[in-house]
Amino acid sequence: MTSKKFFIFRRSEPVGPEKRFSENGVDIPILGIPAHQISFITAGRGSINITFNNAGMYESNELFVGDSIEKTNVTLSCEVGKEMDLIQKIMGFVSAEDGRNVMYFDAVDERSSFKEAVVASVADIKAKVKSQPTERVSQKVSTGDVGNRFQNIIAGVNFGSRENKPTIDYNHESMYPIDGTDIVAVGAASWRNAGTGGATYNIITGTGSVTTQTDATAAVTGLSQTCVQFATNSFLDVPDFTVKDDYTMYFVIGDPGAGSSGEGFGVLFGDDSGETTGFSEKFFPDVFSIRHYGLTGEPAKAKTSDRTSGTEPYSFPERSSKTKVGERQFCYVFVIRRDKEFNLYLYNHLGEIVAFIPALTVNSTFKTVIKEVKSKSTLYSAQEAKKKEPKSTTEPIGKVNEDTPGRTDGNLFIQQLGSSGSKVTDSFSATLGRFGVIARDIGEANCSQLAQDLYELYKPTV
Repeated sequence: MTSKKFFIFRRSEPVGPEKRFSENGVDIPILGIPAHQISFITAGRGSINITFNNAGMYESNELFVGDSIEKTNVTLSCEVGKEMDLIQKIMGFVSAEDGRNVMYFDAVDERSSFKEAVVASVADIKAKVKSQPTERVSQKVSTGDVGNRFQNIIAGVNFGSRENKPTIDYNHESMYPIDGTDIVAVGAASWRNAGTGGATYNIITGTGSVTTQTDATAAVTGLSQTCVQFATNSFLDVPDFTVKDDYTMYFVIGDPGAGSSGEGFGVLFGDDSGETTGFSEKFFPDVFSIRHYGLTGEPAKAKTSDRTSGTEPYSFPERSSKTKVGERQFCYVFVIRRDKEFNLYLYNHLGEIVAFIPALTVNSTFKTVIKEVKSKSTLYSAQEAKKKEPKSTTEPIGKVNEDTPGRTDGNLFIQQLGSSGSKVTDSFSATLGRFGVIARDIGEANCSQLAQDLYELYKPTV
């Protein structure tokens, strides 16, 4: 009897709870599949794709005409010109009765069962386990039946369901007028809310100067859509907006002109008291920093350029003075997710988790300390595994109060866009194409997809 064979794909260390599906291939850190479920294998230049039968989330589906749920499939990088060799070796492994049972493709250890495979980074493994239907013609996530087809779309972004639509959404279509008008100085100008919260959250005033960009000037801001330009020491007044527990926040930033010179983006949102503040700090690039209402201790922080457990290193803004599209990053998309346990995640434009801050709340009795991973892990060597340093440790803490540093709880309370409190010297002073908040955690897969969808919509094209 032929022994069973299996695939194990590991693109990163796990962060947070387990994941059971991935719409775009970047959400599942570790995936194991029986090899006998292979349906077919195809190749492209420098990659292969393995499609599996009966390896999805659901056993039965009720779909609209023209929609299908894509089969589970994994894309693997390989040496250019070795695509045929890799496919042949996988097939040989599956059919051989030689006692070997598991094929490894591991981007954490940069190890594979086959020398033809390339597993140097997370980009080399994408494992799609789909849960959302796809329109077969467009190959995009389905927008529903004819009667409801566009009800979940706001300004070019499909949020997938009514529950996942944002309460506030300030976007390129809701600025008025788009002709270089200063929203702060001109009473008729506004940045209207396109979210479910309606006109209650329209922005009509602020401090300093925040100017809507024309179609012509938007192109030099690093975005393909119109946006608003924040002058130094300026912010917009947001009608009081509060989310108590889990939430999802997203925003699109354009880094215009000669580049950022290595500075951070500064404070993008906050409240009038300065207690709520996020998501960055001026003069401190590569840092995710956030604090919520009612707290006065140091904000919770994580460095995005470190390779910590389960996160990918990412530097922002890019240190470059180049001004041509394609020479550096112009469009920056971020999604902040706080789950029901008050863990915080930051996603970049690729849909990757680039920062993770473990929960620290008023009820915590210990805190998790995550260490930077400076060397590869040792999954395959028992002797080396004994010597491996832990990627995270826990430390007991005393009573948690409002000035305890690094807390992740507290209400999200937004009254300002572009600053927090009265310390406007640290305020945001770039361009902003979109800002929104969903009053719930929409989950890792949806956050990752949202980040990529926003980037596709706002990235410069010329």
